[in-house]
Amino acid sequence: MFARLLGLVVLVLAGAALASWLGAQPGMLQLEWLGWQLEMRTSLAVAILVILALALLFIDRLFRGLLGLPSWLGRNLTRRRTESGHRALTLGLMAVSVGEPDEARRQAARAQRLLAAPRLTDLLSAQAAHMSGDHKAAGRYFTSLTRDPDTAFLGHIGLARLALENDQPEQALAAARRALDLRPKSALAARQVMMLEAERGNWSAALPAHAVVAAADPGDDAATQTGLGRQRAALAYLDALAGLERGADPKSRRSAAAGLEAALTAVPEFWPAAMQLAALHEEAGSPRKAVKWLETAFRSMPHDDLAVRLRTLWKTNDGAYIAKLIKLIPKGEPRAAEGRRVVAGAALAHGLVGEARRLLEEIEPVDRDAAAWRLISRLAAEAGDSRAETDALREAGEAPRPRCWQCTACQLVHESWRGHCAGCAGFATLEWRRPDGVTPLLPPSSTADGKTAGVNKPD
Repeated sequence: MFARLLGLVVLVLAGAALASWLGAQPGMLQLEWLGWQLEMRTSLAVAILVILALALLFIDRLFRGLLGLPSWLGRNLTRRRTESGHRALTLGLMAVSVGEPDEARRQAARAQRLLAAPRLTDLLSAQAAHMSGDHKAAGRYFTSLTRDPDTAFLGHIGLARLALENDQPEQALAAARRALDLRPKSALAARQVMMLEAERGNWSAALPAHAVVAAADPGDDAATQTGLGRQRAALAYLDALAGLERGADPKSRRSAAAGLEAALTAVPEFWPAAMQLAALHEEAGSPRKAVKWLETAFRSMPHDDLAVRLRTLWKTNDGAYIAKLIKLIPKGEPRAAEGRRVVAGAALAHGLVGEARRLLEEIEPVDRDAAAWRLISRLAAEAGDSRAETDALREAGEAPRPRCWQCTACQLVHESWRGHCAGCAGFATLEWRRPDGVTPLLPPSSTADGKTAGVNKPD
């Protein structure tokens, strides 16, 4: 403000100085034209010329302004309409984000009326219609998006979601596949294709989609990596089993073996794949390969079934069998404690009571699960120590339950592994772990109808 005032003062002073200088200049101007004779000072003539030039400039600007007034009014009106439309679009998106369908639809209609941007307004209208439960209107909007190459991907994704909500898996899969064709590296479309193909049991078609998901979303946290690994292992394992069901020729067996190896590479502790792979090698006349895979699986996740199969393949006496198992016990806790418990159970089953007792004593009390305490109670019972047997059973009731197949999503416990959880239908959500969210129990007891308490029947 001060600078502008100072500039005005300087301009006035400069004008006054110029006028004073012109007034001090001598000279006269004479003009004769059409019988008229005009005489005036030269300084006055210069001042008149300057005033006339300024007047002409003002008239020209005024005339141009009057001519451009309609277009200026039109541009201003368009600008205001565009600003109002963008404001309505913004408010509509905010309403969608907070879950307010009525406000979203109202703002979507206003944005469509004010904006000439069908891509944005159709998307907002589709979201608003979907939120309000008008699936037909949402389907029309999403279909309109598929006609534009720039928004076709979003339109197909929206149609796939609508089809899923309407319980139309075939239409959902078709829309998701079209979206994946448009963007082959889209994790969103690939995840939908993978889940839908898995629901159909088409494991070979779900595997490429999972590869896209894993490449697009590797995940920095351990939980994401573990989930992707379980999905990869489940798809490879189920695809191998499906291949064996279709045919038992050498080519099918080799393909199944490759799939089972891929499953174990993704999740080394996925012992059902190791059991199946060992059975394939044993049937093919390669017991050494079978033993190798079983031993590797036992080091990753000790299990009683693995120990039983190794006993059959090793073909040794009881002492050598237990000695070999001891060498396979993992080094780090808590799997080392579980390995000792498995080997102790095998030793007790073969009459090696002393070795079983030694292995159980090496397990720290805090690392003993219910199965370990039950083995200790058996040893106490054989020794005739009823008090120790009772104490061990009491500890078993309070100790963590042994590992089992539990869904990581709904916590439902299963008796055997399956691709989809029987409770929440989640794919590849079963994990071999100590169950969470359940009360520690003694060995499962049979109910009156013959079902095992707390577990599910296998598929």
